[in-house]
Amino acid sequence: MKTITYDSLQAEHAWMIVSDQLQQRNNMLAKSISHMERNQGDLPMASRLIILRYHLKMSLRQLTQDVRKQKQKLRNDSMLADQWMHVHQLFFLLRQIDNELGQATTENYILRSWLESLEGRVYRSSLIHLN
Repeated sequence: MKTITYDSLQAEHAWMIVSDQLQQRNNMLAKSISHMERNQGDLPMASRLIILRYHLKMSLRQLTQDVRKQKQKLRNDSMLADQWMHVHQLFFLLRQIDNELGQATTENYILRSWLESLEGRVYRSSLIHLN
């Protein structure tokens, strides 16, 4: 039986926020790839974004598999610490994706101007919820 505490609810909330942020980045990468593939000259950037999206998906898959394996071996007293560790791993992945996407937009004017023209929702910082 799993006991629900305020701390476990905080960890679950942080996990939901960082997961939502990662999903938003995945969607943004997919749209960016489609946009960049329309122009022959932008195919190298589209390829770079495809690799970044692949890294995101494979990293998430690996982290999820690792967590599932750990859950089978966990004791109740270490579950919260392990849940926070997973949240921080996801946040690190989010920062990696953001850094790479930021670098790509710095290097490619077309990608930068297209992303700036999108009417997207404002991304909340996950860092606030992880501290």
